[in-house]
Amino acid sequence: MTNEQTIYLTLTTRPERLESDHFKKVYHSLNNQEISYTFLIINLSVNDFTYKNIPQYLIDDKKVIINKSNIRGPCTKLIGSLDIIPLHSIVIVLDDDIVMRKNFISSLYYSYVKNPNYIWSSFIQKRIFFNEVNGFGGFILKMTDKIKNMKSYYNTMPKCAKFIDDTWFGWCFYKLGIPVVKGLHPDPWNYVLDIQNTDPHPQWHELCKHTSRDNMTKEFLDYCIKNKD
Repeated sequence: MTNEQTIYLTLTTRPERLESDHFKKVYHSLNNQEISYTFLIINLSVNDFTYKNIPQYLIDDKKVIINKSNIRGPCTKLIGSLDIIPLHSIVIVLDDDIVMRKNFISSLYYSYVKNPNYIWSSFIQKRIFFNEVNGFGGFILKMTDKIKNMKSYYNTMPKCAKFIDDTWFGWCFYKLGIPVVKGLHPDPWNYVLDIQNTDPHPQWHELCKHTSRDNMTKEFLDYCIKNKD
């Protein structure tokens, strides 16, 4: 198998999520795909959290890479993997709390093969002059030198961007000159995401509910306008 055919799934998670039965449901949904992944990278942000109990089923799975990363914040789901994933590999970035239907990988993969030079996202949100990926539905890309250079943007990330990773990703892709487009599946909400099995998750910290997301987004978009060129 060449790197072009190698599919890496990459995410980050908090300790209470990693240890939960809900995360096991997410994991099993990823193992029940029409197109199989090659490796699943679980980035542990060890400067933000202490991970005391990594489930044994993950340790025993040879397709799972437990990566202890110094990257901080939810952007760890991609930035934490940049030094691990070889060039030209296929990369799918996803969130840690969404149970997926069996066509999750295939829906993104068949979008990707239409044009591997794009970032294909199951959902997008249009911002001032760039498209934002939506991590909860996953997005797919080819690992390139440009993508690996995203770490330089992480090193200069404004404080307001730390917890709005998908908006920040969209900005980085814009600065790198990589188009972000919506995947080809017309209705991913109902046919890619398994909402029925996702909704009954435990009560835990969520960025959309427990951070001042609107204020941070506004501040960051002001930053983007000032630094457009």
